[in-house]
Amino acid sequence: MMTKATENTADIYVPSTWKRLLAVTIDQVFLAICYSPFYKAFYTVWFTDADVQFNLFQLLMLFLTPALYEAASLMLISATPGKWIMGLKVVPAHSPHEELDYTQCLLRPLTSRLSFFFSWAIFALAFFRYDRTHLSDWVAETRVVQFQPRSTRAGIRWVLGFFLVLSYSYEGLHYAAGILNEINWQEGKADLRDLLVVGGMDDMQLDFDMDDEGE
Repeated sequence: MMTKATENTADIYVPSTWKRLLAVTIDQVFLAICYSPFYKAFYTVWFTDADVQFNLFQLLMLFLTPALYEAASLMLISATPGKWIMGLKVVPAHSPHEELDYTQCLLRPLTSRLSFFFSWAIFALAFFRYDRTHLSDWVAETRVVQFQPRSTRAGIRWVLGFFLVLSYSYEGLHYAAGILNEINWQEGKADLRDLLVVGGMDDMQLDFDMDDEGE
């Protein structure tokens, strides 16, 4: 005889890591659209020699764009577009058939912004859990599920998990320190080109300059 808890989770399954990664990839396409207010600034940096100064408010909006995207998506469809396309859903951890409340819709994406400091390490924690929950899920009391059975049961990946957490944490802290050092806190602004160089996103400008030199 099934208990009430068993009945509530009988048709809930843990998505595969590959399916979740594919969902993240799809979300990056949608997220790129959300950065449209910054297109002109990025274009100027990548294809011209002009400098672009961002004030602290612009930097904050740049930082929070992924959180706003996820929060709005969770409130509307209980998933990001990428997760929805892949048949995944974000649900309350202890009552998966109920809807998320607004605090969960906000806490989950805001906690995910800690990736600025720790990169993907906060998500790699999922390898230590059978239900594949990570830091954002623990804070918001959520989990990602699918409603179609999977061929194999999720297992704990201790070695892979430790390697990813340590390597991503180092990478994230190094990146965050570089970004924060580029901000002129007294004047409340930063040069976008310098920020992109620290983030390794100035390759387009580099390639463009090399092509010019070769002509």
